[in-house]
Amino acid sequence: MVKIALTGMSAHGIKSGGHRSARRTVRHLGAAVVLCGTSLGAGAVGALAVGTSGSPAQAALRVAQTWSVSLNDVNGPVALSSPVVANLAGGPAAVVGDRAGHVYAAYLGNGAEVPGWPVGTGGVPVDSPPSVAGTTVYFGVGNSATPTSGGYEAVNGNGSLRWFQTENNPSTDATRHNGVRSGMAVGTLQGQTAVTSGSMGQEQYAFNASSGAVLAGFPWFEADSNFSTPAIADIEGNGQNQIVEGGDSTAGVAYNVTYSNGGHIRILSQTGNAGQGNPSGGLYCEYNTNQAVQSSPAVGQFLGGGEVGAVVGTSSDGLFAAASQNDTLLAINKGCGLAWSDRLNGDTTSSPALADVLGNGGLQVVEGTNTGGGASGTVYALDGSTGRVIWSHGVLGAVFGSVVTADLGGGYQDVVVPTSAGVEILDGRTGAPVATVEQGVGVQASPLVTRDPNGSIGITVAGYNGANQGVIEHFEVGGSNGGLVNEAGAWPEFHHDPQLTGNAGTPPPVTQVACKAPASVPNGYDEVASDGGVFTFGNLPYCGSEGSVVLNAPVVGTAQTRDGGGYWEVASDGGIFNFGDAAFHGSEGGHHLNAPIVGMAATPDGRGYWEVASDGGIFTF
Repeated sequence: MVKIALTGMSAHGIKSGGHRSARRTVRHLGAAVVLCGTSLGAGAVGALAVGTSGSPAQAALRVAQTWSVSLNDVNGPVALSSPVVANLAGGPAAVVGDRAGHVYAAYLGNGAEVPGWPVGTGGVPVDSPPSVAGTTVYFGVGNSATPTSGGYEAVNGNGSLRWFQTENNPSTDATRHNGVRSGMAVGTLQGQTAVTSGSMGQEQYAFNASSGAVLAGFPWFEADSNFSTPAIADIEGNGQNQIVEGGDSTAGVAYNVTYSNGGHIRILSQTGNAGQGNPSGGLYCEYNTNQAVQSSPAVGQFLGGGEVGAVVGTSSDGLFAAASQNDTLLAINKGCGLAWSDRLNGDTTSSPALADVLGNGGLQVVEGTNTGGGASGTVYALDGSTGRVIWSHGVLGAVFGSVVTADLGGGYQDVVVPTSAGVEILDGRTGAPVATVEQGVGVQASPLVTRDPNGSIGITVAGYNGANQGVIEHFEVGGSNGGLVNEAGAWPEFHHDPQLTGNAGTPPPVTQVACKAPASVPNGYDEVASDGGVFTFGNLPYCGSEGSVVLNAPVVGTAQTRDGGGYWEVASDGGIFNFGDAAFHGSEGGHHLNAPIVGMAATPDGRGYWEVASDGGIFTF
């Protein structure tokens, strides 16, 4: 009962053969000049335009292209694979796949090819976005045009193969293997760093990230094709990560479970079907739809009262013509109850972003649509609590990839929009156009927003030119602050971060106990263990700890509040846990770090704190 759905660009002729390198042409542009109100024809590079709407800071926005790379993949260019940032030998690089069967790595500083890259797949397309853990890159191999080829692949930082696993359907399926088009999300599952993804077949896998060993409870029977990159987050608030994903569904019965036409959004236990007695057991819950869900869910505290939820989009009526939930954003709570739904003006297969586009400290939902048969599109910003449309704006072309965001100086997140006709920047508060980054390249994948080596904000775009050839381009925003790229409320790349967690932040489990500040001057100290346990000495109170909770990363430091009535714990991944009268001001948890956090300190007035990494990097809150 596998249904293979075609999405995005039409397939092109794919060459077969073994692993091979692809020749590239690098065009260094230096300090490019901003061309106000000018656009170049299809296939040209460097079309930059700056609008005058938006805030005063944005009215003077300067965007310059610094380098461009043409790939050796004519008729098999970059399509749906979104670039992510990886810290490889020699510095940070953008990593992305194409339909000719390559995964490229280009240094952010100058576009030069990272030694050992590109990696070949034997001609099998890569439509999945890569993910990163340490210096290892993970990606799915295969697409809708080659549904029975490919699998799950992990590559070392030098481009050598780490491991490869195939998807294996149940023996009752006439197709033995299917490829993988969704991204492989990275996170802590079953006490180890793991990757997980569905497939275009009937099975979903989770692997040990280092060895590729299949985790207990997997493969998990997903029953139908899955194009949705899963999110990894503690959406249930029980101290353990869950897997949140969309998927397709075709009417039928399998393992005593009845399925209907449409799709679903699921919250799956990190232990899969272990101990369940059923290959599809282990679900916390699922919300079923009458239209396919090929969008990748975003998870965060965006529902009313700051409650955690997940939001995802459905496909157009091309899959199930009688469906009533076409082109619809669906927001569910942690029990898979429908919090709200909103039907937009076109296909919502692109993945939603959760970002603070209003600058009010909350998370809004931002989604792009594909209308007019792929010729046009609209971007919407919606209230996370209700689904109410805050603003909408027509953009250059159809939106296939997720929008991303960046604080370009206004104190809120502006929206960077990939379209089939180029890349556009919209003001986060109003939706008004701020700049056109590129009009000569079709972009179906999400842009990548980074802190560049020179300290400014960079935007990397991967797509195809008028010759149907893949290109990777890099732009810098003049006068911008790269330190804002991973601030609270940002969504700088596909599915939020290089691990593709789709997690904009969830609160720690409730571990507080009643405590009061010392009646006299604080006189004592706290000790914190790597498991989050806290030991207090002197007159300092015990206010709770993370000692009974499964952590994504070990605790490495603590700091007291000014009055001694609370404290913070910080984990090596930058996550913050607050107790007593210690307020939460944000964290680096869920963000990509160049080096692990090793300690923290509170400000003298107790109204903020610093995190410090082993490479000397400082993060302020």
